[in-house]
Amino acid sequence: MVDPRTLRRIGYAALYVAICLGLMIYNILPIDLQAGTIPGPDLMLCVTFAWVLRRPRWVPVLLIAAMFLVADLMFMRPPGLWAALVVLASEYLRNHDNGGGELTFGNEMLMVAATILTISLADRLVLSLLLVDQVPVRLTLLQFLTTIVAYPVVVLISHLGLGVRKMSPTEDALEARL
Repeated sequence: MVDPRTLRRIGYAALYVAICLGLMIYNILPIDLQAGTIPGPDLMLCVTFAWVLRRPRWVPVLLIAAMFLVADLMFMRPPGLWAALVVLASEYLRNHDNGGGELTFGNEMLMVAATILTISLADRLVLSLLLVDQVPVRLTLLQFLTTIVAYPVVVLISHLGLGVRKMSPTEDALEARL
């Protein structure tokens, strides 16, 4: 018989994969044929960061790397660059201690915004060093802003709709022992 915690962890990992694949398919569909619109948020990044900050053991690092590598290939980005940056950022968020205190949502938003801005700028820097054509800076900043605006909505949907809640200190200690 499988331990219920392990089964829940596997179930949420499968749900994460399904959400990521669904978002990738949605992004490649030719839904909006109008040029010059505001770029949409990176919802996959929002889901990843929201889940890593709430239930870090439900989204293992290899799963994040695999999903973002598949996304790099599907969106014809340089393979592995964005995936590596997201893995580094998610591990930073996963291991961020905040001095042992509870992270408020305002502080979480600031930390996520700074992390997304850092990896976006690092991506642009690496691509410019390699002389890869890029979108204008204003579009990158607009996508950063839409992603930050979408983050609280993703957190709310994850919390209310999917049951991805922050772990209490007792849950954390119990899972650490297992």
